[in-house]
Amino acid sequence: MKVLILGASGFLGGTIYSKIKNSGNEVLGTYSKNNKNRDYIKLDVFEISSLTALVTEYKPDVIIWTVMNHEREEEIAEKVMPALCDAVGSKRFIFVSTSVAYEKNMSESVEPFLRTEESYNHHYFNGKIKSEQVIRKLPNYCIVRPGSIYGIDPFGEMDNRSLALKKHVDSGEIYIRANNIEFSIVDVNELADAIIELTTNDYVGILNVSEEKPVSHYAFNKALCRKYGWDDSCIVANEEKENIYYLDNSLRKRILKTRIGWL
Repeated sequence: MKVLILGASGFLGGTIYSKIKNSGNEVLGTYSKNNKNRDYIKLDVFEISSLTALVTEYKPDVIIWTVMNHEREEEIAEKVMPALCDAVGSKRFIFVSTSVAYEKNMSESVEPFLRTEESYNHHYFNGKIKSEQVIRKLPNYCIVRPGSIYGIDPFGEMDNRSLALKKHVDSGEIYIRANNIEFSIVDVNELADAIIELTTNDYVGILNVSEEKPVSHYAFNKALCRKYGWDDSCIVANEEKENIYYLDNSLRKRILKTRIGWL
């Protein structure tokens, strides 16, 4: 199996790349700015002719999109994704999306919620939603909507949330976290394993991937301290008025089922 990972220098993309390479399969990863692996090739996905040429020339069996660009995500949806999908054709295409709802009860069939310009990170959310609309026209796609990603990747690097917490733990500075806003989470290695499993599976559609239950930001940071053996005395609970977003846990049990076959 030949796999092309677009955005392999990212936290999730690098984890997927490492696991696939260590399994003995052929894999090619791309980076745009930060090359964490000398085997990656440089590619700016906004250079559309180079992107489509790579897909055509490399001839992968599976293409995994893990690119994330907060400011230009809508441009990706409008300009990059249509051209890429033309090049993909009937190949297996796995697209890593994000939370698309603005409610706690989010199933795979939830109606995506387009954000206004005043909304938090609206370019990113709206771009992912618009890309999903393009991708769903393909015959062999899978859209993965993950919970917020945490953990330690195969290169020993920790996610940004954990790093931010560690700074407060080390300095003793108070770290205020909301105890009334819940969000779903997923370990980077578990998410990578689920995506890799989808490369050899014929499931077409949308999947939510997260831990079994959502947690509050306060509880999550407390749990991270327990996990890594850090002093959690700097973490202070607070009631927040703004609910940034929700992502439900509807796929966790299904991901477990993939290990014995899709139902």
